Amino acid sequence: MSLNFSIIASGSSGNCSILWNEKIAILIDCGCSAKYLSKQLIKLNINIKNLCSVITHAHIDHISVSGINFFIRNQIPVYVTKNIFKDILKKYEQKIKSCLYIEYDKSFTIGNIEVKSFDVYHKDNNISQTCGFTFVTKVKKRNYKIGYITDSGKICDNIKNFLVNSNILVIESNYNKQMLETSSRPYENKQWILSDFGHLSNEDAATAISEIKKLSTVKDSLKYVFLAHISSHHNTYEFAKQAVNKTLLNNNITETNLLIAKRKSKSPTIRIG
Repeated sequence: MSLNFSIIASGSSGNCSILWNEKIAILIDCGCSAKYLSKQLIKLNINIKNLCSVITHAHIDHISVSGINFFIRNQIPVYVTKNIFKDILKKYEQKIKSCLYIEYDKSFTIGNIEVKSFDVYHKDNNISQTCGFTFVTKVKKRNYKIGYITDSGKICDNIKNFLVNSNILVIESNYNKQMLETSSRPYENKQWILSDFGHLSNEDAATAISEIKKLSTVKDSLKYVFLAHISSHHNTYEFAKQAVNKTLLNNNITETNLLIAKRKSKSPTIRIG
């Protein structure tokens, strides 16, 4: 049994990732178009009958109208917390109700994959809750773990404890602080992005990655780290990677493969086993 992971899209224009093995495929968010998603699933040779989904929160770049229609049309089981389900219903009325599979709070199993959800710091007037996730499964009699967190305004000790020992980590590196502060965005929006319930800066992401790595005890923890949700307006791929690389090197962390999750193109597939 193998474990595969790829980011299909990442950014304010749409977020969607997928992990899969020979029996099950789990879509994380569906903020891109159904047409684009369908093309990527064909390229990855994923049988849509094996597909289910988890949703991090109800912002349109994480669950779009097109994404909801994709779920309904293909009868995709959707795992979502009660609060996020309410947020989606408030936004899209009853549309997703026909494909809601089960509500969950903290831990459940999909096939042979153990899934845990946890609260993160990302809220506004339209959403009441955002979740991060971990996914754990055995490959060749050994547990492998994927940690996934976008979006969050800060990374507290509780979140670090959930993400510790991840072999693959996805974490947002949303903004370069100087670019954000000098941008033309409204003041109120800037203040929200900078707040504990907004997004992570490059430096915030770098510090969190370094601290999670130090807390980890598994030899190949954080072997692959994806920098996700990189803003097209107040960040660049280069700034994000440079900031994180600098912090990792300063902390003598040299064995991590740092990857950039891009807005409109699929990332390389990571395959374990």
